[in-house]
Amino acid sequence: RRFTSKGVAVATLLSACAGSQQGGSSGMSLSVKTFSGGRSSTSIQATVFGATGFLGRYVVSKLGQFGCRVIVPYRGDELYCRHLKVMGDLGQINFHNMSIRSLKDIEHSVSGSNVVINLLGKHFETRRWSFQDVNVSFPSALAEVCAEQGIDRFIHVSGLGASVESPSAWARSKALGEIGVKEALPSATIMRPATIFGDEDRILNRMVIMSRHLPFYPLVNGGQGKQQPVHVDDVATAIVEAVKNQTTAGKTYSLAGPKIYTMKELTDFVFEAVMDTNNCVSVPTSVGMAIGFGVEQLPNPFLTRDELRLQATDVVMGEAELGLGDLGITPGAMEDLAERYLFMYKKQSPFIDDKNYVRTPQ
Repeated sequence: RRFTSKGVAVATLLSACAGSQQGGSSGMSLSVKTFSGGRSSTSIQATVFGATGFLGRYVVSKLGQFGCRVIVPYRGDELYCRHLKVMGDLGQINFHNMSIRSLKDIEHSVSGSNVVINLLGKHFETRRWSFQDVNVSFPSALAEVCAEQGIDRFIHVSGLGASVESPSAWARSKALGEIGVKEALPSATIMRPATIFGDEDRILNRMVIMSRHLPFYPLVNGGQGKQQPVHVDDVATAIVEAVKNQTTAGKTYSLAGPKIYTMKELTDFVFEAVMDTNNCVSVPTSVGMAIGFGVEQLPNPFLTRDELRLQATDVVMGEAELGLGDLGITPGAMEDLAERYLFMYKKQSPFIDDKNYVRTPQ
């Protein structure tokens, strides 16, 4: 990219302003300052890992709304993250090609930022990327780099089901990632969202798609495992609130919705919303694992054996845990939000309906 001499001066000034806000790794020195130049004169520069994912686009959008300069590390082609450009003012959303296996790339990605947010995660393993690589080793290395560079605020997104005793390898890796982050940077804020639903989710959309491509939708042991789904916008709001609120440093928040469902109740809701025949069938664990193994052979599997193990457990918020309410956020109910995007799966015309699924503009 070519810059004029004026452009170089502006870029240097922005970098210097961002660097002047760094105040050590205690995590308590960040203050959001807005100068007279307008919305984008804020003092925050945030590096967001995993910004191209489901949750990432919502987080970047909310950061852009109050004028943050956002650095988006990515791998692959820039086309996969170009949609994020319009989520901030001109020149405020910038991309950096990197590899999480390169310590030099990680250091360069967070250099000049005073906020680092890690949304990176992997729901299934491949020959190239394991849970250990993405969910454990990288967060630990990133936290160490943030501590060395004196980053003011580091926010790491884990999962509500994270536990070293979980039957799910994904959940165990998330728990180990939390431990590594806390050891390297005690001031880090940990966000543990429950199953996230939203327009691009991997839970409600998947239920409809699987039910129409398979003879039946499998529910392991009758779908008695409990979930507490949370809306993606609420999770993004919580992350941005943690950026602004210094008192969240060093704390762990469990982000869950207002209601607990069994997997059977979730599927019943989905089929009712799309007005389709409920073809759920309770299957024993062995049959579920066989189905999961078959789906795992696809290039981008929408279901794995490890996910089925996690669905068989209760992924709900504990009573004494900090949550959305402690951040001043009222979680939205799935019944009020999910039908808005599930209507596209209806077999009858979506323009003929007896309900209003579009919320009134505010």
